[in-house]
This record gives sequence, C-alpha cells and structure tokens, in this order.
Amino acid sequence: MNYEDVLYLDLDFLSDIYEAKTDIAPRTVISRKEGMNAEAGIPFLKSGLNSELTKQFTASGQTMLKEVAKPLEKYLEHSPNFQPGKKPATVWVQGALTVGRWGEQENTEKSLNIFFEVKASEIRYSLLPKNQYFLSSLEALEIISPALQRFIQIPVRMLCKVLYPVPDIQTFVVTPYVVVAADG
Repeated sequence: MNYEDVLYLDLDFLSDIYEAKTDIAPRTVISRKEGMNAEAGIPFLKSGLNSELTKQFTASGQTMLKEVAKPLEKYLEHSPNFQPGKKPATVWVQGALTVGRWGEQENTEKSLNIFFEVKASEIRYSLLPKNQYFLSSLEALEIISPALQRFIQIPVRMLCKVLYPVPDIQTFVVTPYVVVAADG
C-alpha cells in the first residue's frame, strides 16, 4: 500500500490498529468547551457545555500505515449479501469512487442528497465519511459543480465497515477506514 495513493485515511481506526500491533498508544487529551446562554444572563446558568476528545499521535499517519499495512491486508474481500440483520463487518471493496445523488430537485422538499459512494459493478457502497480524513482536499468533490462531477470514476480499493444493506437499491451503508487509488 503506497501512501501517495491514499485518498482517505481514518486516523482513529489506524491508531487503534497501530496500538494493537506496537503497544504504542496515542496521547489522549480531553478538553472542555463552555458556552453561555446569552438569554439567561446569569453566569451559573451555563448551557452548551460539552467535552472534546483529542488524540495526539507519536507517529505520523504515513508511519502508522506503513507499520500496519500487512495486518490490514488480512481483512477479507466483501461478499455481498443483502439479507438484513447481519452483523457489521470490516472488509475490502474494489470499485470506483464517485459522487452519488438521490432525490429529485435541488433546493426543494424533494431535494437531492449528494454523497460519496463506491460503485462495484451493480452494487453501491454509500460512504459515511469524516471530512477531516480526506487527503488532497478530495472532500471538495462533493460540492463542486455537477458538470465537473459527471465523470468522477476514481478506481479505488476501500477498507470499510459494512454497517447494513439497503436491498431494494442494491446499496450497502459503510464507514470508510482506508481508501486507496487503484489501477483501473
């Protein structure tokens, strides 16, 4: 697996695999962001409190990927089965990364849903990505002009967690972990 070919890399997943292989854990920092409800006007009536978990890695994404490339290859290729109620599984999928569209008209109640998907023959894998894990600003493909989206067919190999099938439209909903450009 060549790091220059990586299009998407889930660093949380990668660091977990890296930690299991090397026993080197990322440093974890928990910070708290506080906000105040302006309507209350009383400091002790704060709202909008939340915590944020931040991981700081001792190794770069490239170093971690190089270290765990062989264990990642041990995951099986996906064998599509549209029977509902299957346990989610981490698998490899070979196909073409593209931008999928569902719906009828933009800016209406029947508006289009635009999302990344991988097409593998007649089967589609609808991605639930985190934008910060795209490399090379690839997440912008989702918002560029439809005229420029028409021919997006990037050959890829994707390691993902298949969450569940949508049998009537031959689609699986997946969480991507690693998406690598492949030879077409």
